[in-house]
Amino acid sequence: MRLPFAASLRALARPRAAFDAPPPPLGRALGDMALVWIPLALANAAGTTWRTLQAYGALRQGPLPPRMVAWLGAEPADLQDLLTSLPQAPAFDQIWPWLLILVPLGVLGTWLHDAVWDHTGLWLLGGLKEKRGFRITLLAEAEALRIAAVGTLLGLLGFVPVLGVVLALPLILLEAYLWLFRGFALAARHGCEPWRGIAATVLHAVLLGGCSLGVLLLLLSLLRVAG
Repeated sequence: MRLPFAASLRALARPRAAFDAPPPPLGRALGDMALVWIPLALANAAGTTWRTLQAYGALRQGPLPPRMVAWLGAEPADLQDLLTSLPQAPAFDQIWPWLLILVPLGVLGTWLHDAVWDHTGLWLLGGLKEKRGFRITLLAEAEALRIAAVGTLLGLLGFVPVLGVVLALPLILLEAYLWLFRGFALAARHGCEPWRGIAATVLHAVLLGGCSLGVLLLLLSLLRVAG
């Protein structure tokens, strides 16, 4: 009997050989990615939303831990009044239908986002010498993200009480590896060295982080001027 995600686990264990087979058509690769990743992403989003609503409800009811109150430097009674005045969160029954729309859009958005930034990074690192085009990057990202969806499956263990705390660090390390894993797909489909593909994903993170930091500093500067 074949175990679910067995092929994905083998690919993650042997990333250099994961993309040796001829590439599928882009449409099929995208469909396979969606069929695997969207259901897992829906489960993850539902769990995250449920947990967030529960945490928000507990925050409104209070009280906050004494250390947090001391760190905020506010009077406990005033802080409790402020928390009680917060609007009540909507029920989960009102939110979950939106997840059916937002999660697939988020999956497709992540695919396109990763393709654009990884393709840019690969271009900056000279990994596009074969001139196979952006379509190949879209294909490589779809293949890699389908396999990396196993990380979303394992991430569901984070919702298990106690076990989630124990697995917090391993899951973070897994996410970091899955980020780099896309580089093997890029290198294989563009015909360049694996290090260039991996470096492209690292450069993606650096560029994205730099842009986000720049926007944050700009907003802080505007707020300071406005104040």
